[in-house]
Formats: sequence, structure tokens, C-alpha cells
Amino acid sequence: MQRHGWTLLFHDRVVGQLAKLQAAAEVEAKNEQPTGGSNANGKLLEALSRLMLDRVPSEPGRPEYRQGSAMEQAHAHWRQASIGRRFGLFFRYDSKAKVIIYAWVRDMKARREIEKRIEH
Repeated sequence: MQRHGWTLLFHDRVVGQLAKLQAAAEVEAKNEQPTGGSNANGKLLEALSRLMLDRVPSEPGRPEYRQGSAMEQAHAHWRQASIGRRFGLFFRYDSKAKVIIYAWVRDMKARREIEKRIEH
């Protein structure tokens, strides 16, 4: 897939995460009340789509995507695009080849809950 002059590639892990999210959004939409409701999974899927197809490919080298000291030096080439404060989309890119590879989505809230359980 090509967007903004970049070839977009998707790792199996992110493809699986997106498929699960799509399925959950469909179930949520079926069960939604006629008065309307908040399909959180659908909104997240839409936000991820905008991020993956438009925002990141428009400028993958944005300083806001850098990890800083959050990751070891050996993994400094990974970038993270955030959706709010909870979700992070991890990707790599190669400027010469004009390729972006999306790897996984991290749920920061779930990660913090797991870390709390490990600590106790």
C-alpha cells in the first residue's frame, strides 16, 4: 500500500491486533442502542486508521515520535505515535527506501496494570 509517497507494511502482530479490534467494534455496533452510544473500539480503529494511513506517512520523522531515553539504545530506531495518553502505535521507517513498517499497538493502561501485579 502506498500513502504520501511511502510504502506501508504491516507486521503480523499489528494485523492481528487490528482484526481483533475490528471484530470487537462490529460486535459493539450490533449491540449499540438505537439512541446511539459510544463505540470505543470503533473510535479507536478509526483513530488508528487515520494515524497509519495519513498522519505518520505525511512525516514519519516527526520529533514527537522519538522514544528518547524510554528505550535502550539498541531499540532507538523504533518510533511511537500516540493516540491520547493510552495507546501507542510502534513503527520503523527507512527514508532511503521510503518504507514504513507498523509493528504493534500498545495499550499503556493495560501495561501499567500488569506491571502493578508483577510488583505486588
